[in-house]
Amino acid sequence: MTLPNRHYHDLAHALMVAESNDPVEGVIGLFHDVVQADVDGGLPPHCEQYLAGLVSRGTRGEFTLIDSEDALRDPVFDIVKRCFGFSDTQTLSPFGGKNEFLSALIACKAMSDLLDVEHLAAMALGIEATVPFRKDPHLIVDSYLAALRDIGSRYQIRIDEPDMRSHVRRAIRIANRDVRSFGEYDVVTFLQDTWNLVFESSSELRSHQSISVMHYRQALQKMARFLASLSAAMIFKEYDGEPVLSDHRHRLSVAAHNLEIVADVMNAKLLAIALIESADGTGLCTFVPALLKERSMADASARFPTAQDVLVTGSMAGIEFGIRQSPLSYQLSRDLSRDDISAHVNKIDIASKVGDHLIKQFPAKIQSQTCELARVMLS
Repeated sequence: MTLPNRHYHDLAHALMVAESNDPVEGVIGLFHDVVQADVDGGLPPHCEQYLAGLVSRGTRGEFTLIDSEDALRDPVFDIVKRCFGFSDTQTLSPFGGKNEFLSALIACKAMSDLLDVEHLAAMALGIEATVPFRKDPHLIVDSYLAALRDIGSRYQIRIDEPDMRSHVRRAIRIANRDVRSFGEYDVVTFLQDTWNLVFESSSELRSHQSISVMHYRQALQKMARFLASLSAAMIFKEYDGEPVLSDHRHRLSVAAHNLEIVADVMNAKLLAIALIESADGTGLCTFVPALLKERSMADASARFPTAQDVLVTGSMAGIEFGIRQSPLSYQLSRDLSRDDISAHVNKIDIASKVGDHLIKQFPAKIQSQTCELARVMLS
């Protein structure tokens, strides 16, 4: 988890999720992101042994579950599949739990000599719960309880209802901790997590090489669209008093506000880099991005900061990149309304170069600042 391409799903994140007095919860946290196949370019070192004969990898990098006689007789493989609701020949989807399933299978195989069937299932459910941002998160509780009953029946063990509820509460607790920055007042930490995800999800950015302005703008555009699709209810879960209802409602309220702020910040950043692309004209110029760690807000009393409050920290920088390097995006957030920025952003075609028509729509002051930044960044 210390590989150089890991910017978000790294060791610090795993240790944060693993912070618990519950030993099973701690193990879940340590294992839950051990596989990030697309980011790492495959499986982590020494983990192939746990998947041999159970999962195959195709020529395009896809992972498919094997249904050989030996695989179908493997109890650990069976337990993990039942916890995820996967078929015996499922091809794993990047957006449908691929990394989580492989992480859970490795975790359960690695711990199979130490844990009984019930706690292997509990661990698999805890890692499954970290599949984020589902449109129907309320359905997972019923599926978890059904999986535990099914596993208990198949392996002839008794899992009492109180124990089943305890395992599900643990899974909910892990899932909420995994995304906890969405519900915290420190919006800059949340934005730093967002920025780390932008880096990690873009092969061009995580290569640490020069990147074209167009590719950087496309990476921002994908992340902005993804964040715009989220709602607080898709992020945090609640079940059987976990968490306390008042805490859950508070998290939802803070998360909803944070999503508004990050949308405003990302749109301002997106419009700024699109203007620089427009000033360049060719779309071929490149620059070398640098991921800077963000500081917390200087004014700790600003519990609900605006996009301007966030972007002002980088308003004096010499280039436009990240939160602490935001001179043009800060100016745009000052001069334009949220609706105006959104209107410009919504007209940007993600697949096409941004032509010089965009910059011509802005006042001379913005044009001058944009051209100067383009000269510095792309020289």
